[in-house]
Amino acid sequence: MEFMSNIGSGADIYRPSLFELIAQEKLREMIRPALRYILSVYAQRYPRYLLRIVNRYDELYTIMMLFIEKHYLKEWSASFAENFYGLKRSRLLKIKLNLPEAVPDKELRQLRDKDIWSSLFFLVGLPYIKIKLDDLYEKVSGGAGARLLGEMFPIRDNFNEGHLQLNFKERARRLLRSLFRNFYPWVNAIYYGSILIFNIFYVYDKTPYYTPWLKLMGIRIQRMSAQDYREHYIRMNQQRPSLNLQGMTRLQATRYLLSIILSRGFDFLKILLPMSIFFFKFLEWWYSSEFSKRASGDNDIEMPPPDMIPPDSRGIPLPESTNICPLCTNNLANPTAIPSGYVFCYTCIHHHVEEFGCCPITLIKINIDELRRVYNSTM
Repeated sequence: MEFMSNIGSGADIYRPSLFELIAQEKLREMIRPALRYILSVYAQRYPRYLLRIVNRYDELYTIMMLFIEKHYLKEWSASFAENFYGLKRSRLLKIKLNLPEAVPDKELRQLRDKDIWSSLFFLVGLPYIKIKLDDLYEKVSGGAGARLLGEMFPIRDNFNEGHLQLNFKERARRLLRSLFRNFYPWVNAIYYGSILIFNIFYVYDKTPYYTPWLKLMGIRIQRMSAQDYREHYIRMNQQRPSLNLQGMTRLQATRYLLSIILSRGFDFLKILLPMSIFFFKFLEWWYSSEFSKRASGDNDIEMPPPDMIPPDSRGIPLPESTNICPLCTNNLANPTAIPSGYVFCYTCIHHHVEEFGCCPITLIKINIDELRRVYNSTM
């Protein structure tokens, strides 16, 4: 991997190309959905054992990657994906040493504990925060369909004065949701825009960092040399004492064997995690192919639709035509269905559910996430 072509790298043979750096980024990004998909498939068969794991997948995955990345940063001075592509992290000295190229102190460029923990934050912590913020934005913005159709509406405050006084916390929560909904797209644009700018500068050799996070840490990515691999294995052999369990206590022997198992297990992940991506792609192809449909054999059976929930006497009346929105009594615009089985204009039902949290006809409780866009060519 360390001998791939390096476009725009100049004379530094250890400076990786942007293609290598993006490839290792994509590898790290694909592991999360691959493992989630595999767990989701098997959770349908074994819900008793796997359903809780699937529900807490983001937190469990973050904890797992925290241990994995910490191991690779300590042992290889690289993240898991960087090590897979033969890359390493080294500190970029802020002072210029008046020494030949072969003399600079290698120890000064090695990662310190501070560098390892800051790398862990940007490798594991920041992606977790980003995913949670993206999920929150999906909830407060009404989903991708609302953004695609431009249905971004302000929160209406058509309550009476007494209701406002009783619900100050609710008004504050809605104000924060509105501010987040309006400003998060700009934060997202700055996030990806800064990465793109650093990528462009890196291609033209204007900066040794390809992301702003590396700039903040003062760390650059380099290719590993044959000498780096040699020094690593020599260091590992020196740290690992000879296997002489007779001179150890039971606790020492258990701790020693456990450290060997964990070390070998982390090294095996270099094969296991990329294989999970290929398995994910295979399952994705299988469940979308004709072979899966033929194997199941029961896809032709159509389940009858459930009975519609009857209207509540305290709810709003139903219109005479199904093409009329019960809330605004106009023709349906962007028809949207709710779990009770009734269809409304997206704007009307979004505002109603956001304010009252129930179906206006049956009065059953529903959430914004349960709104479903209806596509009907006859309307």
